Amino acid sequence: MQTGVFYVRVKEDLEKAFEDFFPHMSRAYISMAKLFKKDKLYPVLAVEKVALFTKDGDEAESARFLVPSENENFIWIHCELFAYGGIVDSEDA
Repeated sequence: MQTGVFYVRVKEDLEKAFEDFFPHMSRAYISMAKLFKKDKLYPVLAVEKVALFTKDGDEAESARFLVPSENENFIWIHCELFAYGGIVDSEDA
């Protein structure tokens, strides 16, 4: 297995992202998106598989990304808020 860094950016329409994944995503995550600039790429340092539970008790699979935020902290945040931004070629790293 090979691993490497890939990049993500905050989705343009967070309200649509919320509607697409509701009720699997809390509105609190939309407010957390303010920790990221929409036009900037962020490296995903780790991926964690998570199980979410809906209000009805149903289970849904998702993932969280570990990314650095603009306030210089690392944060685990749901992948649904992000769009794929590309990879780093090992020769460029």
